[in-house]
Amino acid sequence: MAQQQMRVRVVKVEAPSATTRQIYEDEFKNLYSDEVIEPPYNLKELKRIAKYSTILQQCVDAYRTNIVGFGLQPDYTFDINAKDVSEKVKKQVENEWVRLEEFIKYLHFDESAETILGYALEDREKTGNGFIEVLRDGLGRPAGIEYVDCQNMRVCSYTVPEEVEFTITENGVPKKIKRWKKFRRYVQMVNGKKVFFKEYGDPRVMNLTNGKFDENTPEHLRATEVIHFKIGSGTYGIPRWIGHIVSLYGARKAEELNYMYFKQGRHTPAAIIVENGMLSETSFNQLQEYMNSIEGVENAHKFLLLEAEGIETTTDTGMDKPAPVKVQIKSLAEVLQQDALFLEYDQKTREKLRSAFRLPPLYTGEAHEYNRATADTARKITEEQVFQPERNSLANKLNTLFLPALELQRVKITLKGPDFRDPVEIAKVLTPFINAGAVSPNDLRDLLGRVLGKTLEEWPEEFNLPFQMILREQQTTFPIMMQKSKEQQNDLIMLLKDMRDVLEELKP
Repeated sequence: MAQQQMRVRVVKVEAPSATTRQIYEDEFKNLYSDEVIEPPYNLKELKRIAKYSTILQQCVDAYRTNIVGFGLQPDYTFDINAKDVSEKVKKQVENEWVRLEEFIKYLHFDESAETILGYALEDREKTGNGFIEVLRDGLGRPAGIEYVDCQNMRVCSYTVPEEVEFTITENGVPKKIKRWKKFRRYVQMVNGKKVFFKEYGDPRVMNLTNGKFDENTPEHLRATEVIHFKIGSGTYGIPRWIGHIVSLYGARKAEELNYMYFKQGRHTPAAIIVENGMLSETSFNQLQEYMNSIEGVENAHKFLLLEAEGIETTTDTGMDKPAPVKVQIKSLAEVLQQDALFLEYDQKTREKLRSAFRLPPLYTGEAHEYNRATADTARKITEEQVFQPERNSLANKLNTLFLPALELQRVKITLKGPDFRDPVEIAKVLTPFINAGAVSPNDLRDLLGRVLGKTLEEWPEEFNLPFQMILREQQTTFPIMMQKSKEQQNDLIMLLKDMRDVLEELKP
């Protein structure tokens, strides 16, 4: 008995490769040693990955906008309106305020300070590392900042400790002390050219071409300083979303699958079963050509004609007779994943990325299920738990680095945030206090200014009392004023009479 045989041939679309052709070559690969430390992840890939994600860039933009987007401003380190503050101290503090205000204003001449810091913050959220270069004036004080692209920067090992002078406060009096501190060096490479930088605060003179400390280095070859903003305590920062990188790549592949679905047209997975025959070579080639050509919506509907040849069998009489051929096309779509082309997978990925940044959907433009009450609650919680601590951390770093070099003790840099106060709601709360006589007119000037959209100056000193006390004083002094007015009128009448008598005597 002859053994039956089965032939299986797979026909599929010969689609273009979805694999990237880019080469992420590390220019520092020949420099890594005990001095130049290799980062744990490819910084170029980490920075570019936001271009391929449908959610990562929104999260980064939310951080940048809400941390530095509202601007920088000076603030006092104490209550300047306290009674024990002398006029001399107030003048000194006002002078420091003006100096710090001008420092913030001219940190960069082409962009605002918050814009440059925003670039570094965006790098930090994408790669875990952000850098700014600090420029000093002729007196050695910090005077300007420049953005440094993180993907071209590498961290070097610690140098030998150096004795550095620090300013502290002891019993309210500034005092300078010295301590030993280890500094790092940083190296930048662009198109094969290396430039070395010092860590901010390193007092030594360093050659920018070789990274060596040399007091005889010419002025134009002296290295400048950089500030490293990073996430975590390691040599390099680690992005907060790194644990979800596989989900991020998976979501990208799902998007590519959706794109290929529309680009190549709908192909239902199917098995073509031929019984008692075989598909001719011509039909197979035509089927392959059909699969390759059905691309785009203009080819979404085509007819498929299959020709099969029956297998010839020998009858009892010795004649060759072809067997009856049966062709079946069986759909295999039911065995595929029923996830509407991974829409649920993509949604879960978006939720994972938002959770890594601890952001509600409101901050990434997904506010379909919010009303005013839930939106206000989400904003306040996120402001309290995420953005305000981040602003404080960044402001503290800037103050710690810049203020001692500027010799400023009574003012500080603060990062402004959103104002959640509603003047209408505040007015409702203040109504019973106003009726009870616990609020003065000057207390309400700022609130009225926010309602009117302009700045209002305070009224004179007498308006620092509540309305009721002002009215009571006016009622008490009104009779006295009227009595004085009446006496003055009588004196005026007598004076006019005397003048009349004098004029009559002068008549001829």
